[in-house]
Amino acid sequence: MLKALRIKDFAIIDEMSLEFEKGFTVFTGETGAGKSILVDAIGIMIGGRAAAEVVRYGSDEAVVEAIFEKVTDAGLFEKMTQYGIPAGSNEILIRRNISKGGKNRIYINGALATLSMLEEICSGLVDIHGQHDQQNLLKKERHVEYLDAFGGLSGHRDRVRERYRYLNQLKARLDELEAGVRGRKEKEELFRYQLAEIRGAGLKPDEDKELTREREILGNAQRLSALSNEAYSLLYEDDRAILSGLGRIEETLAEISKIDARMGVSLELVRSSKAALRETAESVRRFRDEVRQDPERLEKIEERLYLIERLKKKYGPSIEEILAYQSKIEKELAGLEYSDQDIKALRGEIEEVSEKTTQEAADLSKLREKSSKALEREIAQELTLLQMENMKFSVGIERVPLSQNGIDSVEFLIANVGEEPRPLAKIASGGELSRLMLAIKSRLSAVDSVQTLIFDEVDTGIGGRVAEEVGRRLKQLSGDHQVCCVTHLPQIAAMAGTHYSVEKVMTDNRVTTSIKRLDGQGRIKEVGRMLGGKDKTKGALRYAEEMLRAGLR
Repeated sequence: MLKALRIKDFAIIDEMSLEFEKGFTVFTGETGAGKSILVDAIGIMIGGRAAAEVVRYGSDEAVVEAIFEKVTDAGLFEKMTQYGIPAGSNEILIRRNISKGGKNRIYINGALATLSMLEEICSGLVDIHGQHDQQNLLKKERHVEYLDAFGGLSGHRDRVRERYRYLNQLKARLDELEAGVRGRKEKEELFRYQLAEIRGAGLKPDEDKELTREREILGNAQRLSALSNEAYSLLYEDDRAILSGLGRIEETLAEISKIDARMGVSLELVRSSKAALRETAESVRRFRDEVRQDPERLEKIEERLYLIERLKKKYGPSIEEILAYQSKIEKELAGLEYSDQDIKALRGEIEEVSEKTTQEAADLSKLREKSSKALEREIAQELTLLQMENMKFSVGIERVPLSQNGIDSVEFLIANVGEEPRPLAKIASGGELSRLMLAIKSRLSAVDSVQTLIFDEVDTGIGGRVAEEVGRRLKQLSGDHQVCCVTHLPQIAAMAGTHYSVEKVMTDNRVTTSIKRLDGQGRIKEVGRMLGGKDKTKGALRYAEEMLRAGLR
């Protein structure tokens, strides 16, 4: 609940600090005293838009601070933790600094926050009735929760929600499996293509090196033939061939050796050289005879080397690495599995869970129809007590595709006699809307998790017995909630447990709003003023005292 509120330099409020109590609190005062400004400040503090114009004249910034205590919503604290906001106790401290220069700041438990974060966190703390953008009951997405809570169907809805979440998990798992199968099939197709390409090439280790050497020879065949022919001629065929010359040298040395045996060594060297050169000449001759010009073979070699180079660019820088890659993908292909059985089983489970979820959602829908009629009857009774018989409340239920809330879209509708039902947010009159919200809240108070309810303009256009009934409803609501109400009616003020008076005063030639808590005689005088205007007669004061005594019972 709201424990404390501090406002500084906001509109005509100089500075004020308020301590709030449990139960029913009213704010009273003359028209224009600043009561609605107080409500506006609370609205801004819980996420309303803050314009620079709210900063008090002569000040640079306005400050609104609030402390909420005994907050028990675990989901709220979990949300704060997700946003990086400290959430160590059951208290929440909110501060808004509104600058004239536009540099506004929001702090939640001392941590800097955004406006959307503030709205999300505070939507479960305070409802302001009288300003459309602050009411949870005007949010269509919340209506199904209110209806289910009223009809005791929240547990049933939670079961549907749990099944729906499980169904989505199964579908996500199926998508994952099917994506995996698609990926594996794509991988298999790629591997099979690559394998066919590599196998089709019929590569052999070092084949590229051998082909390169052969290409070099074929490409230079004419020159090699000429050179080898010349070498053979010099060694053997010419008139002055080396072997012929060595033969004459051998004969000469042989003659010398007969006379002088010392030349025998030289003779043997010549003979061995002659044998080696004869072998060389034979080798050169064979090479010359083997050298041939073969353009067709050269073209085939070029094509083969081009194929090998293309495969190297795709699969590895060498034939050995290409063949290693071939071995790798052969193993991977052998290990690919498609989990077709898993997919079939999962589809079957999805179908089964989907049927059960749809059936439970259909059962829940029937129960909602029944609960909606009961809620309409109870709200109709409240509207009659509040003299709003010409207004009809209804619960619109529309069939929608299965979601976490079932198969229903729920919206609270209202219609004047002779008119089509419209959403609650379309109601123009602030007072009418506040009383309608009071009627609905009165019936939903036990299931409404929002702790603090603020009513503004709830007494517009009413009086007498209806005013008393509104007061009773507000007091009744305060049994489950902290209720604050801005009112001009003594019948409502007399019902409150806590009473604040708001007035406009002159301080240092400036108008400012002052607020003080009333007790005892102060309350009697204020209720008397509300009964009889400025001239507080003894009768008015006596009647005020009686009203307060009756209201506090």
